[in-house]
Amino acid sequence: MTPLFSLLVSSPYFQPLPSLLGWAGWLLLLGAIALLLVRGRGYTARGKGRGWIFILSILLVPLTNLFLGLQISSGSALPEPGIPAAPHNPALMLFASLPWMLAGGLLGPLPAAVIGLLCGLTRAAWDTHNVFSILEPALLAVLFSVAVRQRYRTVFFRAMRQPAVIAVALVPLYTLAFVYSAFFSVAGTLAARLDYALTNVLPATLATGGELLLGGLIVQLAAVVFARAWGSKQPLEPSPGERSLEARFLLGGGTFIAILLLTLLIGDWVVAGNAARRMLRDRLGSAARADAEMVPFFLETGQNLAADLAADPRLADQTGAELSATLGGQMRTVPFFDQLIVLDRDRNLLAVYPADPASVTLASEEYVGVVLATQGVEAQVYPIPPETGGRAARVSFIASITVDGQVQRVLVARTDLAMNPLVQPLLNSLDGMESLGGKGILLDDQGRILYHPSADSLMTTYGGTTGSEAMFYDNPAPGGTRELVYYQPVLGRGWAVVLTVPAEEAQQLALEIAAPLSAMIVVLALAALISLRVSLRVLTTSLRGLGTEAALIAQGKLDHPLQVESVDEIGQLRRAFEQMRVSLRARLEELNQLLLVSQGVASSLEMQDAVQPILEAVLATGASAVRVALLPSAQAQDETPLRFALGPAKDVYAYIDDTILSLTQQQERLVLTNPARLRSLDLPAGQPQPGALAAVALRHENRTYGVLWAAYNQPRSFSDEDLRFFSTLAGQAALAAANAHLFRSAEVGRQRLAAILASTPDPVVVTDQQNRLLLANPAAKQALGAITGSAEGQPTERVIAQKELVDLLQVFETGKQSTEVVLPDGKVYFATASSVLVEGRPVGRVCVLRDITHLKELDALKSDFVATVSHDLRSPLTLMRGYATMLEMVGNLNEQQRSYIQKMIGGVENMSRLVNNLLDLGRIEAGVGLQVEEVALKDVIESSVGVLQIQSGQKNIRLGVEAEKGLPPVIEADRALLQQAVYNLVENAIKYTPEGGWIVLRVKARLEGIQFEVQDSGIGIAPADQPRLFEKFYRGSQREARAQRGSGLGLAIVRSVAERHGGKVWLESQVGQGSTFFLLIPYILPAEAKKKAAPNARLP
Repeated sequence: MTPLFSLLVSSPYFQPLPSLLGWAGWLLLLGAIALLLVRGRGYTARGKGRGWIFILSILLVPLTNLFLGLQISSGSALPEPGIPAAPHNPALMLFASLPWMLAGGLLGPLPAAVIGLLCGLTRAAWDTHNVFSILEPALLAVLFSVAVRQRYRTVFFRAMRQPAVIAVALVPLYTLAFVYSAFFSVAGTLAARLDYALTNVLPATLATGGELLLGGLIVQLAAVVFARAWGSKQPLEPSPGERSLEARFLLGGGTFIAILLLTLLIGDWVVAGNAARRMLRDRLGSAARADAEMVPFFLETGQNLAADLAADPRLADQTGAELSATLGGQMRTVPFFDQLIVLDRDRNLLAVYPADPASVTLASEEYVGVVLATQGVEAQVYPIPPETGGRAARVSFIASITVDGQVQRVLVARTDLAMNPLVQPLLNSLDGMESLGGKGILLDDQGRILYHPSADSLMTTYGGTTGSEAMFYDNPAPGGTRELVYYQPVLGRGWAVVLTVPAEEAQQLALEIAAPLSAMIVVLALAALISLRVSLRVLTTSLRGLGTEAALIAQGKLDHPLQVESVDEIGQLRRAFEQMRVSLRARLEELNQLLLVSQGVASSLEMQDAVQPILEAVLATGASAVRVALLPSAQAQDETPLRFALGPAKDVYAYIDDTILSLTQQQERLVLTNPARLRSLDLPAGQPQPGALAAVALRHENRTYGVLWAAYNQPRSFSDEDLRFFSTLAGQAALAAANAHLFRSAEVGRQRLAAILASTPDPVVVTDQQNRLLLANPAAKQALGAITGSAEGQPTERVIAQKELVDLLQVFETGKQSTEVVLPDGKVYFATASSVLVEGRPVGRVCVLRDITHLKELDALKSDFVATVSHDLRSPLTLMRGYATMLEMVGNLNEQQRSYIQKMIGGVENMSRLVNNLLDLGRIEAGVGLQVEEVALKDVIESSVGVLQIQSGQKNIRLGVEAEKGLPPVIEADRALLQQAVYNLVENAIKYTPEGGWIVLRVKARLEGIQFEVQDSGIGIAPADQPRLFEKFYRGSQREARAQRGSGLGLAIVRSVAERHGGKVWLESQVGQGSTFFLLIPYILPAEAKKKAAPNARLP
C-alpha cells in the first residue's frame, strides 16, 4: 500500500467489453439501478437551495476521485484473461464516496445516482478503465440514499438510517457487485471468468470498502451537524414486516434461506475447488513421479553404453575411415546414440559417425567435459542444445578411452531426447498434458528446459519455482491466466519433471463437481421459498378472511356464519370466532332488548308505559305469562294500577301474585324449574299451574317496590345468563317503579312549592349559573314589571331593568349578599341573594326582595328629626360649655364643685360630639356632594394620628404608622371625610385597647386602591357582633365594650365614607387577640361617585 497523490499520471481510456454477453450484463445492471430509482422516487428531497448542494457535489467529484489516495497491491490477483499484462492494482481514493453520500442524504436517490455516475465515469477513465466501474458507484449511491432517507420505525431500519452503519452494510453488497461486474467484463470460459473475478475481489473490496467506511464516518458527522437538512423529515411509518405477516415471515425466512443458500453455495464451491485441486495434484503428482523415475534409467543406460564403447580397444588404435567404420558398427549394434565422436587429448577430431561436419562442433559443455575426461573423469553427461528444428534438447555422454591406464582419447556419444527409444515413454507422458491444456517440461540440473511443447523455450532457464522437494503451486501464465504447477525432482539427479495445468481446469472440474449439488441446493431453496410463500399465503388468506369476518362483527353484521372446515389452529380460531359471533349476537340482542327497556324506562315516568318493554323482553324468552306486581306502599296515593301483565296466559296465573309477593319479601330471587318444586308454593287446588317459574324482587336503594315474575307452560332450566338477564330486567323495572314514585312525590312537592311562591307577597327571583332567569313568582313579575312568562331562560340583564338587582344576582359567593333596590315607582326593596349549592358547587342564585318603602320613610323622618334636634342642641350646648368653664373665673371652687363642673363639661363635650356625628352622618346619608380634590396621603395620616397621640399616650398605648414604599403621593377623595374615617378607626382602636397595648396604622397600595389597616391588641369582637358592627347606634354585646362610652356612630360614618368614595370597609377579629379594620379607597373616584360630587368640587 503506497501513497498516491493523483490518478492523472495515467491516460484516460475505456476498455470495451469483449462480447455481447458483457453488454447484456452491463444493461442488466443499468436496468436494476433504474428500477431502484423508480421505486425510491418518493425519497427525493424538494425545496429551495437544493440546486446549490447538487452543484457543489458535482464540483467535488474530480477533486475527491482523482486526488489523495492509496495504491493497494493486487497480490496474487490475475490480469484479464488473454491479456499479457500485469494485474490491476486498485486505488483507494480517500474521499471518493463523499460526493454521492452527501447527495444521497441531502438530495435523494436520483441526484445521488447522477453524482455516482459522474464518480464512476471519472474512476473508470483514469483508474479501472472498465465500463462496469461507471455503474457501481451509482448503484451504491441509490442504495445509500434510500437507506438513509427511509422512514420505517423498526430498530433495524433506524440503524440503516445511520450513514456509518449503511456504509458498513454496503461493503458485502459491493463484493457481490464486483464479482458480477468482473464476470461479465472479461472474455474466456466460465471457469476463467470465475477465476479472474474471485482472485481480484479481495483487493477491490479492500479499496472500495475503505472508501465507503471513511466516507460513512465523515457523512455521519455531517448528519449530526446538519440534522435539520439531513435525510427525510416525513413521519415514521410501519415497516413492510409490520404491515404484513406474510412479508414479515418472507423477509425473515427468505433472508435466512438466502444466507443459508449463499453459505451452502460458497461451501460447496470451496469444497469442490479443494477436491478438484486435490484430484489434479494427485493426478499430476502420479504422472510426474512416473516420469521422473524414467530419467535415471535413461542416464545410467547412456553412461554404461558410452563406457562399453570406450572400452573397445579399436577406438584407441584405429584412425580415419577405419575408426569411423568401427563407430558405425557399434551404433548399429546399439541404437541408443545418434552420433559418436572420438577426440584425442588435444580435442582434435579423429573420427565421427555419421559423418556430418556441420554437427561436429562441440558445445561449450562438451569442451569442458572433454578436458575433464583427459584429466581422468571417466564418465560425464551434459545436456546440449538441439539440432536445428529439433523438438528436444540432446544429451552428450562423454567417456575416456584409456590405454594402460592413461587417457589417450575421448569418446563423445550424443543422443537426441526426441529420438531416443528409452525417452519416448517420458516424452509421450509429457505430451499427454496437452490434453488438459497444460504442458510437460523436463529440466536439467541447472534448471534449463530440455523438453517443452514450444521448441523456442528449449535450453532456456525455467522461470518457475524449483527445489529439492516435490511442490504443487500456482503460477501466473503468460496469457494472463493462472496455471497449476507440479514440480517433481529426479531422485539422485539434479533433473526435474514439471507438469502444468491451467487453473481453469481445476475450476472447470470444481464446477463439474459442484454444479449438481449447487443446482440441487438452489432448487431446494427455491422450493423452500415457494413452499413458505404458499404456506404463508394460505395462512394469511385465512387470517384475512378472519379479519374480514371480524370487521363484519365490528360493524354489527352478525348474521354471517363462519365456515369451520379444518381442525388445526386456524380452524380452532375460526371456531372461536364463530362462537364469539353467536355469543355476541345473543348478547347484542339481549343488550338491544335492555336498550329498549332503558329507553322505555327513561322516556316515560308513567309506570304503565315504562314497564311495557320489560314485559315484552321477558316474554321473548319463551314465557307464557309475565307479570309485575307492585306493593301498595309503593304508590303515592294515585290511581296507578298495582298489576301489569303480558302474554297468552297473563290472566291464568294472576292468582299467584300475592304468593310470590310474600315470598320475594323474604328472598330476592325465586326459581322453580319443574312442577315438583312448584308444590312448595302451596297453590290452591284446581288452579292451573305453570311448568316453571322465575321471580325477582323489585328493589332499589334498599326499598322493595314489588316483584317481576314469569311463568312457563313447560319445565325449563335457567342458565346463569338467563337469570342475569332476568335480574337486569327486574332492576330496570325497579328503577321504573322508583322513578314513578319519585316523580309523583316530586310533582306533589313542586305543586306545593308553586302554590307557596304564588301566594307569598315578597318577590322571589331564581337564576342559574349562566345568570339566566329560571323562576319569578307573580309578586316579582308585578313588582319588576318587565318580567313576563317568556322571560324565563333569558339573561337577567335583558329582563331585569334594575342594575343593582342584576349585579347582586351575578355575584357568586357562598354567603348572603344584600342591597337596596329603588323601583321607578319610588318603592324601595331590600334584596337578599344567596347561592344555591349542589354538592358544594354553586348552580344558581335565589333572591328575595322585601318591601321596605315604609321603613325608609320612617328612617327619613327619624333622620330629619335627629338632624333638627341636633342642630337645635348646638347653641344650648355651646352656652352650657361656655358658662361651665367661666364658673372658675367668678370665684374659688372647692374640689367637689370643680368635680361637678368637669363632669358637666365632659357631658357637654360628649353631647357635642354626638351632635357632630349625627350631623356628619346625616350630611353623608343625605347625599350632600363630596368635596373631591387631590388629597396627600401624608397629610391624612398626620392629621388623623397626630390629634390622637395625646389620647393614646394617656392610656400608655403605643401608636405607630407603617407606610409601604412606592405609595402614590395623592389620591382623589374628600379630604374632610377621609380624615374623619381614618380618625374614627384609630379612635375606635384606642377606645377598646387596654392600657399598655399597641396600635399600628398601615397604609398599603393595592390593585383597587389605597388600603388603610388599623390593627390593635384590644379586646377583640365576638363573631356574632361582627356582621352588624357598622350599623348605626350598634354596640357590641361584650361587657368590656359596654363599659366604654360611645354613640355607636363612628364605624357607621366610616362605612358611609367608604361607600360614597366607591370603596369598602371590613374587619378581621378574634376575641381576646385584637382586631384589624380595613378601609379601601380607590385611587381615582369612580364615575358614579363623581356625578354625586359637589359642583364646586376641585376635580383634577
